[in-house]
Amino acid sequence: MSSTDQTNASEDDFEPLIQAGHCICPSDRIQDQEEGFRFMVRTSDIAGMVGSIDHRVDETLPAFVIRFDGQAHAYLNRCAHVAMELDWQPGQFFTNDKTAIICASHDAQYLPDTGECISGPCPHGSRLIKLQIEEKAGEIFLCQAN
Repeated sequence: MSSTDQTNASEDDFEPLIQAGHCICPSDRIQDQEEGFRFMVRTSDIAGMVGSIDHRVDETLPAFVIRFDGQAHAYLNRCAHVAMELDWQPGQFFTNDKTAIICASHDAQYLPDTGECISGPCPHGSRLIKLQIEEKAGEIFLCQAN
């Protein structure tokens, strides 16, 4: 394995901690309805977005960004049914037909653009916790919390 391969392998295994206002990843890193990009966020950076979930003041939580119908969308990597990570393999969030995000543990399915639960054991009206992002100049940024 070359040093470049080793660097890429370690980067693929590493989930960076992204602060509000900073770049999550380059725009071309996520392709439409393909593998998502996993990252970590601090609850203090997204406090206005996480609402009433239980969390410590400055806990880090897993998150991800995907692309669906040409638009980037980011969510906490947390099923609305039971607080477990969604992906069945790192970065694999879509159903086989690429029309929904699926929880590998509970088979709950969510609309990729809104995070609304459309099937499975999640309570009526539940949704994934969406993070505010902005795509500009070829990069995707985590927005400041309100």
